[in-house]
Amino acid sequence: MLNGIDPIIIFNFSKLSPDEAEKLSTIPIVGKVVDRIGLPPIPIYLSERLTGLYIDSEDKAIDIENSVETLGDGETPEVTQKAIDSTVKINMIASRNSIGLTLLSAVMDLIVPKVTSREYSITYLHGSITIFNGLLRQFNITQNSTNDLYNINLELSQALGVRTEVPTPVPTANRVENPVTL
Repeated sequence: MLNGIDPIIIFNFSKLSPDEAEKLSTIPIVGKVVDRIGLPPIPIYLSERLTGLYIDSEDKAIDIENSVETLGDGETPEVTQKAIDSTVKINMIASRNSIGLTLLSAVMDLIVPKVTSREYSITYLHGSITIFNGLLRQFNITQNSTNDLYNINLELSQALGVRTEVPTPVPTANRVENPVTL
């Protein structure tokens, strides 16, 4: 707990808007059609006192790919960088009767059918370890037979480079609408 603030994980769910929204996009007054309708967020405090979830360790990593191209004239090489991913790993411990563990597991099950449509995002806040609008990369619960504690591993990804909007098709010259095949 940092400055009296408990760590929190916030689940944001949305629903894809119906096809009528596409028809509204033809009206000049409407600037942009909302393709997702936000639902109320679900916050879960990761406090041992409130929910029975104890954060054992946290890790944040940012991966960047570097490409160095040397020049033939011996000058300073050109460096190109590309962001790969920003991830947060959270390891927690909870007892068998933890209400937070039950709630966390149930909300994670709600995410599974929404993975392909990207109708969810996860925000995690705990001091300097933060991620906004992350995507689930891994969730794992392990129980040990020698005690009633559960080990919970959660990995969130910022998913750099993932498009949230469908790209508009680029018109090509000399495009044949209905080509004839022989």
